[in-house]
Amino acid sequence: MKKNKMYIFFAILTIIFLFSFAALCNQCGAATGEEKIDVGEEEEASEEETEEEEAVEEEEVAEEEEEAAEEEVAEEEAEEEEAEEEEETEGEKEEPTISISIYEGPTYNPVDGVCYYRIKATVTGSPSPDVDWSKDDSNSAWGTKKAQINLNDSDETYTLTATATNSEGTDTDSIELSWGCEEEVEEEEEEEEELGVTEANVPVALTEGGYIEWSGSIYYPHDSIFAGDSTGDKQCRGYMGFEIGGLAGVTITEASLSLSPEQVWGDPTFLGSLWIDVVDWGADPLEMADYNIAYIAIQSFNNSAINCTNSKLKTELQNAINDGKSRFRIRIRYTTPATDSDGQWDGWDYLINTVVLHIAYTE
Repeated sequence: MKKNKMYIFFAILTIIFLFSFAALCNQCGAATGEEKIDVGEEEEASEEETEEEEAVEEEEVAEEEEEAAEEEVAEEEAEEEEAEEEEETEGEKEEPTISISIYEGPTYNPVDGVCYYRIKATVTGSPSPDVDWSKDDSNSAWGTKKAQINLNDSDETYTLTATATNSEGTDTDSIELSWGCEEEVEEEEEEEEELGVTEANVPVALTEGGYIEWSGSIYYPHDSIFAGDSTGDKQCRGYMGFEIGGLAGVTITEASLSLSPEQVWGDPTFLGSLWIDVVDWGADPLEMADYNIAYIAIQSFNNSAINCTNSKLKTELQNAINDGKSRFRIRIRYTTPATDSDGQWDGWDYLINTVVLHIAYTE
């Protein structure tokens, strides 16, 4: 009996143990499954992230390639446009042409005693050409495509040349101008005859002339007046006077100054134009300070045979007479204070006793 109870007890313990073990195994299996599920989900999530990253990278690469392609196309288009612009620009370039014509004149200006022309230039070409004139007495007052030429006496002529220049070439045109204001001169002469005008040559002060070499010698008195460049490569200016004491009280109606060169030395063209000035150095002989003496410019010349009829000459002569002066004095000088450094004379030389100051006057 006792043994039977023991068997029953062990049997119950065994059953309890088996159930406990079975329950424990079920829990382990469930945990393992959950872990497997979690690992699978993590693997799937990782794979999805990797795929997304790869997709993003592919999109970025595609975008970069697309941008590069667009930039390349834009560069090609820009190069094509530049090439087209260059072709168009080259196609627009054109050699210059120029044609000049008189648009005003000849016109007489009684104030300055000149007969003037005004000339215009008709220009074509691309790029727009620059225009240069051989002479323009207006000093570009009307722009670069217009010029004025002043003629000072009836014997004077001038050939005006205009040049058009651009990157493609050069073109020139010229026109010859001569005095064309005879009617005004004739009218003045007729008026003078009606007034009872007297004509005369003003006596030359033969012992009161010469020339000054800057920072050099003073040739005074001398039988000639000289303007130019000396053998010492220095500028020279000539001076002389006329005796006007006997003209007190007269009214000058006309005045002209004529100089014919005794000799033209060398080539003075580099010195520019020769000017006639009115000066007054007083009763004393010439001195170096008189080289830069105060003056009134009368007229300039590019020809050594000079005939000055500018109205300023008459005005200044009348002023000297009205001021009671016994002398009317002039100077000759070149525009450009330069030297060609050749150690030779370059300039115009005039004998004093051949210079003529011709006047017409009324008393």
